[in-house]
Amino acid sequence: MPGPIFLEGEQVTLRAVQPEDYEFLVGNLNNPKLRHAGYETVRTPVTEDDIAAKIEVGNHHMFLVCQDGTPVGCASIKNIDLEGRKAELGYWITPDRQGNGCATEAADLCLTHAFDELGLHKVWGRTVGDNEASNRVLEKLGFQQEGVLREHWYGFGRYVDEYRYGLLKSER
Repeated sequence: MPGPIFLEGEQVTLRAVQPEDYEFLVGNLNNPKLRHAGYETVRTPVTEDDIAAKIEVGNHHMFLVCQDGTPVGCASIKNIDLEGRKAELGYWITPDRQGNGCATEAADLCLTHAFDELGLHKVWGRTVGDNEASNRVLEKLGFQQEGVLREHWYGFGRYVDEYRYGLLKSER
């Protein structure tokens, strides 16, 4: 059962990731349908220890995205630089629950946390260039594309571009 609510939206809630959530996260991060849509760098199976290590770093706020109490994905503010007042946004929704706005709302809740609670100046995101759904999430939230790293990642037999997006607090 997911832990207590950290942030609540209209259709999703964000909850702090608990050890009992690791199995859900590992199962999805190792799913080829999810990895092939932007996790080209995941070349070895993700383990529960990998998840625990990310959470323990301290500059990574990872949330379980839940809909009606059921986990449907993950969203995070990571690489948090409090001195520079910036961080990276990350999110994914299970393949069977994509396309209904959960990623957009979860990412928006993360932005509330980043700008209003952490006091950040900028949040940036990156996508695999051909992941149009993820690009749309960022664009709906007001992110501006700041650059393209051409054929930056290799995985699953292909090179992919990395799109970089940024959003300033003043643009929200």
